[in-house]
Amino acid sequence: MAQYRADVSAGGRSEEDEGGMWDGVAQAAKDPITWMFAGMHFSLIIAQSFKDFLPSIMDTFGFSKVVTYLVQAPPFIVAYFVTLAISWSSGRRLEHCWHIIGSILVCLVGAVIMISTLNPAARYFSVFLLCSGPFVGLNIQISWETTMVPRPRTKRAALIAIANCVSSVSHWFSPYFFLRNQEPRYALGGGVIIAGCAITVGSCFLLKWWAVKKNKALEMEEERTGEVNPWRFAT
Repeated sequence: MAQYRADVSAGGRSEEDEGGMWDGVAQAAKDPITWMFAGMHFSLIIAQSFKDFLPSIMDTFGFSKVVTYLVQAPPFIVAYFVTLAISWSSGRRLEHCWHIIGSILVCLVGAVIMISTLNPAARYFSVFLLCSGPFVGLNIQISWETTMVPRPRTKRAALIAIANCVSSVSHWFSPYFFLRNQEPRYALGGGVIIAGCAITVGSCFLLKWWAVKKNKALEMEEERTGEVNPWRFAT
């Protein structure tokens, strides 16, 4: 029964159908889904680019050195529980798109607050929003891409590798957007975070549209052949 359920969730395809390693790479490279997820992963990494500069951002709040380090912990503690809650909700409802969008919009609001005011309380609140958005979005995105391509394993592995490679490119330039001469607002860095959030939202809508389109094609094929296929592309 466990094997049957695994095959059903994979569109009725077994692991024996996967072919060679380079076949999977070729399949992933030719599938538009791969590049949609690569774009989303890229934008999510940009949206969380603040994490490497959080000590510098917090240093502009005017706290002592010890307090500056201590107050960095609570936002990540809250983000941990937010991640658990939203990930549970996504898995329970089998829905990815709106959970990612909701999470990333929280990050966008945090970035807007960070660059719009110098009030320490408001800016500290913005850090909670920044930390609670892109990390949970990235977790759900990785789950979504592995659900969309369950078989063959080689194609799924190649998709994940390609998306990771593309997203890593952001590390080449994102450090240059948090410059000392832009303290304390870091307007350029905040703007880049907002852009990453916006691209993520667009990528979610694009992928959801693609999944719905493919599911309609599966339904039409069922009506034509009379063969029932319970598997659908995850949205």
